[in-house]
Amino acid sequence: MRADSDAIPPEILEAYDLELQTFERAPSGLINQTWIVETRSAERYVVQQLHALIPPAVNERIQIVTARLRQLSICTPLLIPTTNGDTYVGVSDGVSWRVLTYVQGTSFDTVPDANYAREAGRVLARFHAAGVDWDMLGALPLSTAHDLPRHLDALCAALKSESLHNDYANIAKLADEILSFARTLTTPVPNSPRLVHGDPKISNILFGANGGAVCLVDLDTVGLMDLVWELGDAFRSWCNRSGEDTASTEFSLEIFEYALSGYAEYGHHFIRSQEVAGIVCGILTIYVELAARFCADALLEHYFVWDPTQFSTRSAHNLTRARGQFNAAKDLASKRADAERIVERVFGSGVS
Repeated sequence: MRADSDAIPPEILEAYDLELQTFERAPSGLINQTWIVETRSAERYVVQQLHALIPPAVNERIQIVTARLRQLSICTPLLIPTTNGDTYVGVSDGVSWRVLTYVQGTSFDTVPDANYAREAGRVLARFHAAGVDWDMLGALPLSTAHDLPRHLDALCAALKSESLHNDYANIAKLADEILSFARTLTTPVPNSPRLVHGDPKISNILFGANGGAVCLVDLDTVGLMDLVWELGDAFRSWCNRSGEDTASTEFSLEIFEYALSGYAEYGHHFIRSQEVAGIVCGILTIYVELAARFCADALLEHYFVWDPTQFSTRSAHNLTRARGQFNAAKDLASKRADAERIVERVFGSGVS
């Protein structure tokens, strides 16, 4: 750790009465700027500068959800109140900061092996179970993040508005393939919304040294959502061994079975048969949705972060991401019968 705190404004440290000894930038995180700090009393905390798109009110629902998790003895990072009892500190430029408890663990951009996927399934199911028969659900917002028709419309709008883009021909070709594939998808039957994490990608799960899942982190997206979309987002991330920065992707049935089996250990107590029936379709839908979003931003070049050390332009990075998500979707489509058999084998008839 470096003994240099210039990146964290002094008023933030004062608001939390933190005597900073050392700090280091967190190795991952594409939205909020995050530091791991150690105080002179050898205590560790997570200090975050929130992205401008994340309203400070997010902290209120994080506090509601983490209180529930703590009540059930489920490990979670907790918001640390300021000396005035606030959940965040606003600074003069409109940016807000917060401090959370530090949880020891390691995150990964891709699943190291199938056993990690089983652990990921277990920890996600325990998180979802916390919302069952919980009288505070009504205090959480309904997520509208997953809406395939809306994202397809946005892609079509980008094709119209950005026809002069330097790489328009290549991007438009992929866009046509995505739009055509989307027309083959069926829509799962809607389900009553549940408590969800909202962004259960593998990098938002901490693992211990023994490979066991410790907890979910980055709770800005917690809310209510159809479980089909939450599981679709989780499995599309976990079952792609290659990550999001390559077009050479496929859907791993081995990881899927391990992840689903881990989820079922807790999930079979509350998941409904209609939700189970929508799992594979949900994964396909989320893959196509993300492919459409990345493809649109390959033209618009204003939303997703990009890595200039690997790609020449933001557009090139997003086009690769779009191809990767789309190729994983096509691979899953070719294996769909096998994936559905895995679902049936794992859950059988033991759901309501």
